[in-house]
Amino acid sequence: MALNLTDAVIARLKHHTIGLTYRKDGSQAREVLGSGVLVTIEGRRGILTCGHVAEKFEKLRDVQVGFFSTDDQNKFSLDAILHQILQSSHSFEESEKVLDLAFTMLTPELATIIDAKSGVFLNADKNRKKMEEYAATRNRFFDVIFGLVEEFSGTPETEGNNVISKLRAVLYSGKIVQRDNGLLHFQPIDREKLPSSFGGMSGGGVWRIYYDESKEGDDALSTAMLCGVASWQRTDEKEIACQGWDRVDQALIPKVREALPV
Repeated sequence: MALNLTDAVIARLKHHTIGLTYRKDGSQAREVLGSGVLVTIEGRRGILTCGHVAEKFEKLRDVQVGFFSTDDQNKFSLDAILHQILQSSHSFEESEKVLDLAFTMLTPELATIIDAKSGVFLNADKNRKKMEEYAATRNRFFDVIFGLVEEFSGTPETEGNNVISKLRAVLYSGKIVQRDNGLLHFQPIDREKLPSSFGGMSGGGVWRIYYDESKEGDDALSTAMLCGVASWQRTDEKEIACQGWDRVDQALIPKVREALPV
């Protein structure tokens, strides 16, 4: 990774990133459901994730959202709040034609609490402006993907009457390859250290990190631009198919604007 900016990138992205977990078959231990990105769409604060992830947590009970930017106690349950989920499709499959996206609008009260817990909602309008301005004027960048990986999250441990789930978010550097109709393929660089499955990464952000090589340390990180969200694994190629920002901007945001009034 350019200039060894790994720590600075994680410090930036973890404020935008959440993990989604649930209890399976009555177990006390939490299992990974997916990831998401905190975003603001024209004043609506909520969670951007994959449609197939939202489809699951809309039907499950005791779905919990956890922050990577704070300690393990800072969580909230989707079951305990009023929320509205908007999916871009009625069914999902691993297909380039399916718009595998969803937005969950949070109540103003909950969004304020998240702000207080160091969660940061990425402004969708400003993100689009970054894509237009930086792409034309900056040429120093690298690509990363950030989200939970179930395989690396470890075995739950019991402490007294509490069961502690050891969830782990992972950052991979790689290359974004543009495909047709707003689909992206993310190609990780270090393929020897990849998990056998990227389970849990669905809904995690795909980012382009711009940097200034004339500066050092954290100051070298210019900006982080959200390019899309992870969708499904292309197992044979060890790649991740992603819903690109054009799909978010042209397919999901208009539906949010129409169906979820501020």
